[in-house]
Amino acid sequence: MKNFRPIAPQELNDSNRYQLVEAGIYNDLQDSGGYSTHRMAMAMELEDGEDSQYPLEDILDHFLVHVELFLDETEPGVFQCVFGGELDDLQKLKTIIGKRAFNEDFVDDDGKTRVRLKIE
Repeated sequence: MKNFRPIAPQELNDSNRYQLVEAGIYNDLQDSGGYSTHRMAMAMELEDGEDSQYPLEDILDHFLVHVELFLDETEPGVFQCVFGGELDDLQKLKTIIGKRAFNEDFVDDDGKTRVRLKIE
């Protein structure tokens, strides 16, 4: 995935439900669970051979966030979603803006081939 960028979908413009916390990050006022109530929407381009699952699953694990909502595709090859999580985790996720994330094979100390997330 590449060209991560913040987006402002209509879903987050409802001031009865969402309160702007900082640029691109909102608090969900109707989330009664009180845990991971912050939201941030991003778009990212899929690269050749990628699907929407990987490296997205690894990004979620790395930044400790989850997908709150999958948004409709507005342009071919561009994947959009609303991430949910704690404020500090979404702030960390913002560091991926403008970068590329992909899975890379490597050989561990035991000689086994593993996969790791690479962000550049």
